Amino acid sequence: RRRRIPPSPSPSPSPPLALAPSRWGGWIRVGRFCLTLRSLPSGGREEREMKREGRSLVWLCTTISVLLFAEGIWRLADPGVGVDNVASSSFQGANFILFCVFGLCCLYWPEKPAPSASKDEEPAAGEKGVVGLDVETPAANGEGAERCKEEDAPGAKPPKRQITYLTNLKTFLTFIVVTHHTVGQFTRPVGAGLSTVAANFLSPDLQPKSSFLTGGSWFQSVDQAYFMATFFFISAYFCPRSLDRKGFKKFVIDKIVRLGGPFVLYSAFLGPLLFLMCQAYAGQPLSYSYNTGPTWFILWLLNFSIAYAVIAQFAPTLKLGMPHPFVLLAIGAALCGVFYGMTVALGGSAYAPTAWNYFGSMVFWAYGLAMYIPFFAAGVLAGRNDWLKGVEEMQTWVAWTLRVVCVGFWTLVFLMTAEYAIPIPSIEAKQWELVMNLIPPVYAVAMTLAIMQLFHQYFNAQSSLMRWAGPTAYIVYAIHFWPMNLVMITFIEIIKAAGVPVVFEGLVFFSTTADGERSLLPEACIWGGWVMLFVLTQLVVWPLGFYARKAPVLDMMF
Repeated sequence: RRRRIPPSPSPSPSPPLALAPSRWGGWIRVGRFCLTLRSLPSGGREEREMKREGRSLVWLCTTISVLLFAEGIWRLADPGVGVDNVASSSFQGANFILFCVFGLCCLYWPEKPAPSASKDEEPAAGEKGVVGLDVETPAANGEGAERCKEEDAPGAKPPKRQITYLTNLKTFLTFIVVTHHTVGQFTRPVGAGLSTVAANFLSPDLQPKSSFLTGGSWFQSVDQAYFMATFFFISAYFCPRSLDRKGFKKFVIDKIVRLGGPFVLYSAFLGPLLFLMCQAYAGQPLSYSYNTGPTWFILWLLNFSIAYAVIAQFAPTLKLGMPHPFVLLAIGAALCGVFYGMTVALGGSAYAPTAWNYFGSMVFWAYGLAMYIPFFAAGVLAGRNDWLKGVEEMQTWVAWTLRVVCVGFWTLVFLMTAEYAIPIPSIEAKQWELVMNLIPPVYAVAMTLAIMQLFHQYFNAQSSLMRWAGPTAYIVYAIHFWPMNLVMITFIEIIKAAGVPVVFEGLVFFSTTADGERSLLPEACIWGGWVMLFVLTQLVVWPLGFYARKAPVLDMMF
């Protein structure tokens, strides 16, 4: 029977339909009626799809955990030569086996059974599940009426703050990472596959040298000093609410799949196969060897994320508002001492090519201790205490001060790098080493704050391009070495066809003089080759990543 509701003396306008946030539970408002949805067991298609996805996640996490165990055994069985390499391989072997233990325990450790529902609430065998619907009027005294009042109350739920700029920033930083590695392929060998050099680094005065050296070294220096620290900060920002929402077990399983999966895929398969291809092309001895490539960041993000999840189980929640940006700069200045101490301990340079500097696949432990760990911890605090609000409401004069600090660092680095190509009186190489071995932490703080504020102010909306590129950025980061090296092989074949002699020493290629002596590539080849590598790599890797992440299995990892 229809129930007539007397009109309210002062009816307030309301939307014809309001949905609760939950999928099936919660309530719906239609006009002045509140309809409560009760979730009952369902045997329909949606539940079957959810169960199928759950089973897929279980087998995928199990497979990745087993592969991590196998990779750990691989590292223990083939530790390399030297105490430092053996120590690094042993650490990684134990690290990967521990990942396996965490993944399998979170999947299969028995849980305390939840209290079962009463028989009255259970559907009969073979009966399809239904969604219960209770109708309540605003006049009724009940939970549904209270929810209606809360919904009608202005300002009861403030609109969710838009942080699209963080996605846009991560996408931009991924673009910069790919560009950074294309520049490195023509500046100095960086372990990214086939490359050449812009100077004779075996000579004290770097002679002969290309004009590409100054711009390439400057760009790589100002990037390296901040962008991976910013990545760690942004990634850590979402960890607290993810852990709160999923709980420890689901959080760890998600990280094993989303981080451990791409890491295993590259370090055990894509990376070794890439270098096998490069060795075959360069005529070098072939070896299938462990190679992390760019996924070293993913490995350490997995380490930091699981460590945070464990610590959060017993550590109290730290309530700490965002310090003033200048206080954060002071903390960055204090970390400069840690950074300098690590450079001295690891060979006198933050970029010393020693095995200890790459211990456990960390790229430069001076950065790891003085920047990556502190930035990840700061990101967790920021996520727990909403520090982004302080960035978004930053005063204009503070934002401009941070920008001036960044530009000052860029200028200083340019003067130091230009000393090699444009001799400047009273500037020596030793001063360049001091700059790069001392001030990156304070610069990284200033740059991270400045670029986040800039993106919030100007790039807090998603264009159609960014909606397409944002979800693709992660897989682009993981696979970009492959298209980059394929484009480099194409470039080498082009200059060979043009009559430029090419010889290889390892995976580094040079030209030769008329006397058969090794020499740098011609100036036009270096500049033109970099432009070709940069443009084609970016044009290939983003569409490739977009479609690759739609493939089965990859769509669950990326």
